[in-house]
Amino acid sequence: METRVIDESTEKTLREIFAQRLAAPVDLTLYTGQENEDATEFTRRFLRELSDLSDKLTLEERSLDGDARQRGLVSPSIEIGRKRGYRVEMLGAPSGHEAGAFIETLAIVSSGDTGLSGDTRRKLEHLDKEVLLYSFVTPSCPHCPGSVLQNHRIAVAAPGKVRSVAVSAAENMELSRRFQVQSVPQQVINEDPGSISVGIQPESRYVDQILGYSVSDPAAVLAEFRATAAKREQLVDAPDHPVTLTDASFDQAVQKYPLLVVDFWAEWCGPCRVIGPIIEQLAGEQQGRIVFGKLDTEANPETPARFDIHSIPTMLVFKNGQLADRLVGVQPKDALLAEFEKHMD
Repeated sequence: METRVIDESTEKTLREIFAQRLAAPVDLTLYTGQENEDATEFTRRFLRELSDLSDKLTLEERSLDGDARQRGLVSPSIEIGRKRGYRVEMLGAPSGHEAGAFIETLAIVSSGDTGLSGDTRRKLEHLDKEVLLYSFVTPSCPHCPGSVLQNHRIAVAAPGKVRSVAVSAAENMELSRRFQVQSVPQQVINEDPGSISVGIQPESRYVDQILGYSVSDPAAVLAEFRATAAKREQLVDAPDHPVTLTDASFDQAVQKYPLLVVDFWAEWCGPCRVIGPIIEQLAGEQQGRIVFGKLDTEANPETPARFDIHSIPTMLVFKNGQLADRLVGVQPKDALLAEFEKHMD
């Protein structure tokens, strides 16, 4: 009897994850050829076992033909969600740390919920040229999934415009040598050696770099967003958006707004991606009742230190200039609103 790739305990966990997080169907296309036989067989068995765990997953296997090789595919290669209009791919076996990134990618493609910031999503709406994103990875690299998922999120947020390809460096030596991959994760935009970056890049800076390859007039787009960002730092009356707070403006905001909720976050923080869109929604829905602010803990270290914030996301509630409550971690939107409303007159 053939040994299964996914053990019984992991299978149970994956069934629960898929039941909770897979919303729309996700099509998987596996491309295979004669090379990399061990990696190809592992990938074939892994995907077959995965697809058996949820009726939302469908698997098709195709032989590598001239068209597939022209697109740079090798054996094994996987396309995720192509029938839904996404261009999300992996060249090589999803093993080691990349197996976890692969599972998370399925959830992102299925839900369409990228977790990208509002500014990032709005910037990606300006793309008018197609762009290719490579992320070179190895199975043993714990930081590589962050790079892969960032590229995949961008591709899901801009379907048809962005092609995101996770490249197993060891299984694609020709491509790795071409871009002189020595450390991973390494990102390459539009196969331009001048675009190479090593290590997970801050979301806003990385997206701005991508705009340089995918927008006809990136300077104009970035100028527009700088102006918008400046407006968001203004402490206006009854804002319909989260106010961007800094160490310099924090105390003024606390004194100005009778009920202020401050979301302490950072770009590298995964749970912050979940809370961010909720705060955006609540800011609009509760305009005139509750003011929401966001403070980047990386750019503004003094305020988190003052309030002993050691984990994020953390939300501090200020009422009439005084700290009234502290909430740590991710909670559903309705639960958060119920906590905030406790402090309303």
